[in-house]
Amino acid sequence: MKVKFMPKEKPLFVIAGMLGAGCTHVARLLSEKLGIDFVNTERLLREIVVDRKISYAELSQMVSSGEVDIEKVMRNMLLDYVNERNIIIEGRSALLILDRPADIKVFLWAPFEYRAKMVAERRGISLEEAREAVRYSDTERENLVRRLYKRDWLNVELYDLVINSARWDYSEIVELILNAYKLRSNKKKESKS
Repeated sequence: MKVKFMPKEKPLFVIAGMLGAGCTHVARLLSEKLGIDFVNTERLLREIVVDRKISYAELSQMVSSGEVDIEKVMRNMLLDYVNERNIIIEGRSALLILDRPADIKVFLWAPFEYRAKMVAERRGISLEEAREAVRYSDTERENLVRRLYKRDWLNVELYDLVINSARWDYSEIVELILNAYKLRSNKKKESKS
């Protein structure tokens, strides 16, 4: 069933997930399909560096010294995005606003070896290096959500839709998200009637 998307004013899509599960690819496709912007940690860090006219190394040093609380800065930037426009927030950044209402919160996961293979291909590194990157990322994301919300980032209750990205191609995942969004929107309209 193909969904014709009629966006409400300022919809918010949150796409969180595991490294190698395809969050950025899915967010980019969803963004193109809907004609709305998407933001992730990489973009936020780039904006911080440009706005403050500093290098990534200087930012890293400021974060390490405690001069800058990067999570707080990025969360505030995300909240500004949410208030200003239609937006898709993806990846690690999505975890920073799990406590905020969203039109749909998606979690993309995939088996460990699948994710390691995807990371190895994308980064051009060995499978063992990719496995280490995936392990590190999983631990970092787990610690972030536990620190911010005292919750387990893999707790499915945090999300509206959990998708195994190893079983669907990215365009199919976008359709699943849009179908879920439309069903939820229709349900909200019916409950108001």
